[in-house]
Amino acid sequence: MNSRQQYLLEKLSKAERLETAEETVILKVSSMTLWRDFKMFEEQGLAVRTHGGVISAVNRQLGFPNISKSSESQKKIAKTAVSMVHRNSTIMLSTGTTTLEVARQLVYSGKTHVTIITNSLPIAAIFYQTDFNLILLGGSLRRNSMDLTGPLAEKNLDKLHVDMLFTGCDGAISGEGFFTSDLSLAELERKSVQRTKTVVIVTESVKFGRKSLAKFASAEDVQSVITDRNLSDSDRFTLEKNNIKVFLS
Repeated sequence: MNSRQQYLLEKLSKAERLETAEETVILKVSSMTLWRDFKMFEEQGLAVRTHGGVISAVNRQLGFPNISKSSESQKKIAKTAVSMVHRNSTIMLSTGTTTLEVARQLVYSGKTHVTIITNSLPIAAIFYQTDFNLILLGGSLRRNSMDLTGPLAEKNLDKLHVDMLFTGCDGAISGEGFFTSDLSLAELERKSVQRTKTVVIVTESVKFGRKSLAKFASAEDVQSVITDRNLSDSDRFTLEKNNIKVFLS
């Protein structure tokens, strides 16, 4: 790293947020130069780019194990998902690695006039120190995952209206429905589907053609599926036959 980048990282570690407009004046460099620096920080897992600046990723992920980098297909899926989010809407992001990437892409997009509901602590952390409205559902912490489930989470969800739900799955049968491998999560997922106007499944195509432990949504419960271009023609045909819009990213 050069001296400018070292200065930016040191300042970011203390302030946790840098504004592009402010740093261009202080450093007397172009905004494009700063964005290249910020992109490098992001690629190294040190920062998260936001509309108008950058936020420290190090402090935001303290205490959250297994926050891994997303695959390229997950990033493309997430970007497509974000394009469906409207201003002043309320969306729910269920737990999962693809929905975590949707959260990141939302922060990058600058669509701040959006309310986020989630049961995922890592997703909640993504929105820390941003201008998004965030509602964390409460409930019981799962033993092997940093998210909340149980009667309290379900009761709290009953009080809320959701315009659009983005959720992943552990298995999918195109003509039957979508599955999760965790029973403690299944009921909350079912409740989320029931409380939502538009249900969007965000998942890589490898999840299709296999079942998991518990079904949380039938094909008729889902309005859209966003997946990668390796989805088979037969799965796409069956999904569309069930009036599900399919987006291949």
